[in-house]
Amino acid sequence: MSLDPLSDFDREILEFLQSCQIDPERVQIKVPPQREFGERSLNVFPLAKERRRPPQEIASELIGAFDPHRFRFIAEVQRAGAGFVNFYLRYDTFVPHVMEAVASAGSAYGKREGAVTERIVVEHTSVNPNKEWHIGHVRNAVLGDVIARLLTHIGHDVQVQNYIDDTGLQAAQAVFAFERFPEPAAPGEKFDQLVGRSYVKISAELGAERDLKERLERVREADDDGGSGERRSLEARVENIRSLQKDVLHTMHALERGKYHPILERILNGQLQTAYRLGIFYQLLSWESHLVQSHIFDAAVERLCQASAVSRPKDGRYAGALVIHTGHIVPDDEEPKAEVLIRSNGIPTYVGKDIVYHIWKFGLLPDPLSYVEYTRQPNGETLYSTSMRGDRPRAENPDRVINIIGVHQSQAQDTVQAALRAAGFAKAAGDLFHLAYGMVSTSEGKISGRKGTAVSGDSVIDQAVSVAYERATDKRSADLSDDEMRSIAEAVGVGAVRYFMVQYNPLRDIVFDVADVVSFDGNTGLYVQYALVRTFALLRRAEREHGIDPRTLKGADTALLQHEQERRLVYHISQYPEMLATAARTLAVNLVAEYAYDLATIFSQFYRDCGVLNAEPEVRRARLLLVQTVRDVLTNVCGILGIPVIERL
Repeated sequence: MSLDPLSDFDREILEFLQSCQIDPERVQIKVPPQREFGERSLNVFPLAKERRRPPQEIASELIGAFDPHRFRFIAEVQRAGAGFVNFYLRYDTFVPHVMEAVASAGSAYGKREGAVTERIVVEHTSVNPNKEWHIGHVRNAVLGDVIARLLTHIGHDVQVQNYIDDTGLQAAQAVFAFERFPEPAAPGEKFDQLVGRSYVKISAELGAERDLKERLERVREADDDGGSGERRSLEARVENIRSLQKDVLHTMHALERGKYHPILERILNGQLQTAYRLGIFYQLLSWESHLVQSHIFDAAVERLCQASAVSRPKDGRYAGALVIHTGHIVPDDEEPKAEVLIRSNGIPTYVGKDIVYHIWKFGLLPDPLSYVEYTRQPNGETLYSTSMRGDRPRAENPDRVINIIGVHQSQAQDTVQAALRAAGFAKAAGDLFHLAYGMVSTSEGKISGRKGTAVSGDSVIDQAVSVAYERATDKRSADLSDDEMRSIAEAVGVGAVRYFMVQYNPLRDIVFDVADVVSFDGNTGLYVQYALVRTFALLRRAEREHGIDPRTLKGADTALLQHEQERRLVYHISQYPEMLATAARTLAVNLVAEYAYDLATIFSQFYRDCGVLNAEPEVRRARLLLVQTVRDVLTNVCGILGIPVIERL
């Protein structure tokens, strides 16, 4: 049984064209804008130009050569316009074929036969261990998780990595502030939230330095005798900031040596609680401190220095620094553009560290790290971590690496790719993909974790669950307890947040409003869940009111499903494997959300126009089997989107 029923229709079209001495490679078959023009359309103008014959004549020949008895799925071929040929499905054979394909494939429906599989690393989240997630981090993590689920579903071997920058300035500020200026935890407050409050305060103080210096300069100019209290106060604050900066720098060096690791683990564990609540899991935590301690940077730099594109200029703007020439040209610039890997003072740049990190990630040098079990996640899978000691071997090197990083980092990611190519790692450069995504804001405006203006991911989920509970209780079934309703509200709230984060083109900036996100109407996760709940309810009623066991529906005569809404529904189901293949190739996960919404909408229209339980017995059985098929496919797509499946609402 085919796993991709619509491809069987396409295969017949190609066979027909070949029988007419037409090379399928020379023509383009498309999906018409509306199904009234058929399910496939062929433009014969290229053939007319090649054969120097009128397109109408070629189209007429094709129509005349068509014999419907030779094909299982092509019902008819019609000419349209001046030079188009439309192909129409034979639904009396196609409907059973699709439904048998779904039943046969089960949870694997959507995976195409013979698809090439790869080892793929998907890196997402990678939040600094200095505070809780904000809503922008939620979008990153959900996008990455859906990509990983999608690629896994169609057969790829996917490893999800979460990079932990535990040696950076932000982590140092958070640890220093927490240790030097501890605050009592609020009731129910997670550790990452507690440390985050300290981080915001010290960031505000350190960030005030420039403004304080400007004020101090103005006061000094106006204060001739130098005795004003304001001047002394400003000088004291500036001096205090300088002292804090030195202390933070000492803390950062300590982080590189592995000190304070237990504190950073507690922060990370708080972040992981948020991830787990959203149904997001990982396979590997990559700690920057381990990369630093392993001296992989030194080994990678030694390897990079062998490339002709890498040099250490003796004069000019890059004097004393280790740079790589990526080939970028800056107009009217006296020196060719280069990227600094190591500054003249010996400190690596962000880009330099990122290039080395990707050399490690692709396995282009011997791996000095070990791997240990970090924790057992709520889904039962083990989360591993890099380590300086351990006995678990590294996974096989990836064929591709996909990074989920904000669009504001696009230039940096392009630089990493160009640098890898210039350093002689052309294949790795070609196999590195950056999925850029736009920013998330609220009605109050842009968010900033450093400034404390970000909406925390935990509070967003809490709000969504709260609104879901209020709205769901209005439609509560009499046989559901309050505990059951709260469990349903959690599933609805999580599903709503996840769906919102992937329903738009990733590059689009989005504004989050919880009232719009949790709605029974419109393009929302709850709308999709509600359609799924309806399928479960119909099947329960069929068994309770008509004694129809869902397990006995397999033999129903699905050729009876000839209503236009039934055909639309089956045709949409048949498009699922093709859609998944397109979404996986382009990483446009919004296509998966669009498909789910369209399937829910078409099913609702079918339910409106086609009586199910009140139909004639044989038609009722066929329609119930269609409902069961919709349930299975909608459950399938919800699994990729990470939307919890609920049977009651």
